[in-house]
Amino acid sequence: MRVRNVATLLLAASLVVALTAVIAQGSEPDTNWYERSFWLLHEDHHTVERHEVGRDADFDETARLVGLSKPDLIQIHAKGNPGWTTYPTKIGHTPPRLARDVLAIWRDVARRDGYHFSAYYNIGRDGVIMQRHPEWNRSRADGKEWERSLCYHSGVAEEYLWPMLREIMTEYRPEGWWLDGTLWTVHLCYCDHSRARVKKKTGLEAPAKSGEEGWSAYHEMQRQIFREFVHKTAKMIHEIDPKCLVAVNWAYSLRMPEKPDEGIAYLTGDHGNRVEGLSADAHWYDSQQLPFDLVTRVGIMPGLPWIDGVTAALQMGPKPDVQIQQEMAIIVANGGRYGAWDTPTPESGIIAQRFEFMAEVVAPFLRNRQRWCLGSDRVPEASLLHSAAAHYALIDGSTACFGFAGRNNRIKGAAEVLPRLHLNYEMIPDWRLLRQDVRSPLLIVEHPKTLTKQTVDNLVEFIRGGGTLLMTGMGIDGDVRLREVFGIANVIAPGGSEPLSADLGGKRAEFSHWLHRLGLSTATELLQVRDTDDKIHPMLPMIRYGLGQAFYVPIPLLSKHGDNVVPDDLLRLVFDKVLPPDKRLLTTDAPDTVEVVLRRKGDDHILHLVNMAPGSREVVVSGKGRYRRITGIPPAPACHVSVRLPAKPTTVHLQPAGVELEGWRFENGRLEADLPKFKIHQMVVMKLRRQ
Repeated sequence: MRVRNVATLLLAASLVVALTAVIAQGSEPDTNWYERSFWLLHEDHHTVERHEVGRDADFDETARLVGLSKPDLIQIHAKGNPGWTTYPTKIGHTPPRLARDVLAIWRDVARRDGYHFSAYYNIGRDGVIMQRHPEWNRSRADGKEWERSLCYHSGVAEEYLWPMLREIMTEYRPEGWWLDGTLWTVHLCYCDHSRARVKKKTGLEAPAKSGEEGWSAYHEMQRQIFREFVHKTAKMIHEIDPKCLVAVNWAYSLRMPEKPDEGIAYLTGDHGNRVEGLSADAHWYDSQQLPFDLVTRVGIMPGLPWIDGVTAALQMGPKPDVQIQQEMAIIVANGGRYGAWDTPTPESGIIAQRFEFMAEVVAPFLRNRQRWCLGSDRVPEASLLHSAAAHYALIDGSTACFGFAGRNNRIKGAAEVLPRLHLNYEMIPDWRLLRQDVRSPLLIVEHPKTLTKQTVDNLVEFIRGGGTLLMTGMGIDGDVRLREVFGIANVIAPGGSEPLSADLGGKRAEFSHWLHRLGLSTATELLQVRDTDDKIHPMLPMIRYGLGQAFYVPIPLLSKHGDNVVPDDLLRLVFDKVLPPDKRLLTTDAPDTVEVVLRRKGDDHILHLVNMAPGSREVVVSGKGRYRRITGIPPAPACHVSVRLPAKPTTVHLQPAGVELEGWRFENGRLEADLPKFKIHQMVVMKLRRQ
C-alpha cells in the first residue's frame, strides 16, 4: 500500500479549499450549475442482494474523506445494473439486507457541505427485471434475451423506470441525474412490441439478419425508440423540477453523432482505464456546444487472484500519478471536466487511501488548471466531419445487431492521425454543417460510406463560400455532382487493396491501399502514385471552385484500414499541400506524441501541450479483468512553437507554474517561442490587449 506524506496531504487539501472559495466568490448564479463545475466525484456502487448494503456507510467518515478534496459534484448510485437500490424503495427492489439508506447519507453530506448532488441511475440495464419481468427485457431474433438490456418500447418506462425516478426526486431531490446503461445496450429487439411497431410502420416482418428486407430500417427504428425515450424521460424529470440537470451516459457521443435533445444539460462518458480514445471523445463532445465531462477510474487492480468476497473496491489501489494526470490533462486540454470513478465496498464503505490520493494528486492538478480551462473555446486549425448518415451506414450494412454501438474506423483513424501531425482540429456534426458553422478554413470528409443530398449541398456551399474541402476514399462515389466539384471526369472504383508507391521528393514511400483510378477534367494534379504495373495515377487533384478550393485523395487517407496504412511522410506531404505550414495557426517541432490544442478564453489564447507518450506499461490480469498500469512517462523535450495571433501579446506565461516565458518574440503576426521540457501538461497563456 502506498503511504502518502501527511504534511503534503494537508497542504494540498488547504490549497483546494482556498481555490474553491476564490472560485465560488467570483461565480455568478447560473441555472446550469454544471457549467461552473470542473472536478466531479463519481461513486460506482452496483449493489447486490447478498451483501449488507449500507452497513459501512457513515455520514461523518464520508464527509471527512470527501472534504479532503472538495469536488464540485458528488454522485452515487440509486440503482445499479444488477437492479438493486441503495435506498429503501417502494417501487423497485431494495436489497434484502439493506442496513442504511446510502443515498440519503450522500445527499445529506452534499447539502451540509455545499456539494452539488446527482443521482446515478442505471436506466438501461436491470438484472432483477430480466428475471422477474422478462417481457421488459430485450429479446433476440431467436427468442433468447439480451443480457440485462431493457426494451424502452415494452412498457418498462411507464410501469417501472419513470415511477422510480419520480420516487427518488420526491424523497431525495437530486440536482441532477446521471443515467447509465443506455446507448450501448440498444440491441435490435424482437419483442412483441417492437415487432408490432415495425409491422405497423412498414408492413414488413422484423428482419432477423443482415440482407433481409428492412434491415437498415429496423436499426433506425431502434434508434428512434431510444430518442423518444430520452426525450420523454427528460421531459418527465423537468415537469417535476425544471432546474434538475439530465445527462445520459454516452448519448450523443461518437456512436450517436446527433444533435442532443433539448432536455439534455450536459454530455458525459465513462472510460475506465484507457487513455487512448479520450482525446477523440473530448474533441467530439467539445463540438456539440454543451458542457461535458469524461470519467476515468481512480483505482487500478493489483496483480492478485480474485478472492471470493473480496471485491474490486477492496483490491484497487490508486493509479500511478502520471497515469491519471495524463488522463486528466487530455480531457481538460480539450475543453472537458474530469470525473473520478471510485467504487465503494459491497457494504457501502469508501476507501480512505483513494480519497487521500484524490486530495493529493487529482484535485490540485485540476484546480491549478481550472482558471484557464473551464469555459474556454477551441481555435481550430482543421475540421473533421462526423456525419450521422455515414456513421450509421457502417452499422446498418454489417451483421451487427446494435442500433448505435460499433466502431467507426474513419473517425477513429483521423482522430489518431491529426494530433500526430499537430493539427488542432474540431469535429463537425451534421447540424453544424447545415448552419455552415465550420470554424476553421479546412474541412475534412474522410472516406464516407454514404453522403446525403443535404450533406453534399452543404459541402458545395462551404467551398463556394471560400472554404477548403479535403475529401478521401469513397467520398467521390457519394454524389455525381462531386465529380464536377473536384474536376474529375471519370472514376474506376478499386477491386481491392494493391501495392502502391509515391515519390516524396527523392524518397519513395511504399504502401498498400484501395485506390480509385481517376480521369481528371479541370483539376490540377499535385501528387501522383504508381501501381505495380508502373502506371501513374493522380494522388491529389485540386481545383478552385467558387471562392474556395477542393482536394481529393483517392484512397482512405486517415482511416484505420487494417494493414493498409498511409506512411507518415506521405500524410505530411498531403497536408503541407492542402494547408501549408506558413498558413497554419500553429506549428511546432514537438514530438508527435505531444498533442497540441489552441483555445481562447476572454483576452487569453491558451496553447495546451499534452505529453501522450505511452511510457512504461504493464498489463495486470485479475480475475476476468485486464488492467493497464502506466508506471513511467518520460518528460516531453524542449520544443519551439509558432502561433499566429490577432495582436501582439502583452504577457506570455507558462501555467500552471506561473512562470513568465523569456525570449519570445512577435514577428509577422506570429508568436515565436522556445518552450522548456515538461512532464505531462503545460499551458502557454498569451494575454492579448483588448481591442
